[in-house]
Order: sequence, then structure tokens, then C-alpha cells
Amino acid sequence: MRARVRLPLVLTLCAASFACGPTVPSYASSLFEGDDETWTVTGNGDVERPSFQATGGNQNGNICATDALAGDIFYFVAPAKYLGNVSVVYGKRLTFDLKTSSQFMLIKGRDVVLNGGGLALIQNFRDVPGRDWSPRSFTLDDQSGWLVDSATSTGEPASEEQLRTVLRNLTAIRLRGEFVDGPGDTTCLDNVYFGTP
Repeated sequence: MRARVRLPLVLTLCAASFACGPTVPSYASSLFEGDDETWTVTGNGDVERPSFQATGGNQNGNICATDALAGDIFYFVAPAKYLGNVSVVYGKRLTFDLKTSSQFMLIKGRDVVLNGGGLALIQNFRDVPGRDWSPRSFTLDDQSGWLVDSATSTGEPASEEQLRTVLRNLTAIRLRGEFVDGPGDTTCLDNVYFGTP
């Protein structure tokens, strides 16, 4: 009887913290417990790989990158296991934790970018990640604020068909890592879940 009472409590705590590891169902996930899981960095000069940190994450390991250039905005880029025909994640969520080293001279930008099927869809954070771990969660549907990003678009809301087109041939997931104007700021990423309920 005691075990039945504890099990739901443990599952509830895990789901609330996004830090449960393999017990959280998802299409793909990265917990960074042993390495960088082949994530890369783009838009940061010659730096193409994040640094793996075995401690300091939101449960053990995480990856970090330090801004090497003034003027560019760098992104963490998801590996191949997140890409391809991922239609099954429509209506589910992309969740992750971020923290950044500075809260001064902040800049806005495209915070989450999904590329596929000739389209780019973006999401913008309501606020900048803090110096402590800040959870982010985005539902992958046409009701959750995804915008079309193109040279001819002014940030029009993405339709269901546009989101489904991107997910049928997903070629990139980019999570913004730079939030400060100028070099030297560090952002860390942990607990990425793609396609979680």
C-alpha cells in the first residue's frame, strides 16, 4: 500500500521538474549526462561544439557555449535524432531548460527556430532566461504562437498545414543561446524533450 502512494508522487515530481530522464515520454530527448550528445553551435565564429559540463546542470550534466563574437547571435542546434519526418509530434511539446550568465544589455531575437519543407517557423520567449535554470515549453501546434519567418513575411501566425509541413521534413531545430549584446556571455542548455505530452 505504501508503494502505491509513493509512485504517483514520484511521477508527479518528475513531470513537474522536466528532470526525470528516460521516464518522460518523448520522440527524442537530450539530458547531457555523459557528453554533448552531438549538439552543435552555429553563429559563434569558429566555435562549432558546445562544451559539456558534467555538473551544474538541472540534474547533473549540461552543455554550454560562450559568445565568441560581437554582432552575431549563436544557437544550439539539435542532432539528427530530432530530425526527419516527425509528424507524430504535432500537438505535443518541445521543452528545455536554459540559463544565461548575464542580465545586462539584453537583445531580442528568434528564440526557437524550426526549419523544414522550405519553411522556417519561430517562437519568441516572453522573457530572457535567468541566471538560474529557466524552463521553456512550446506546444507544436497552430494555436501556440508559432510565426512564419521569411524575407516576405512580417511574422504571420503559422497555420496547421505550415506546421505539419515543417514537421514532415524537419531539417533543423535551433535554440537561441545568445541574449546579451557583446561577447563573453555564456548560456547553458539542459533537459531537452521533443514530442513530450
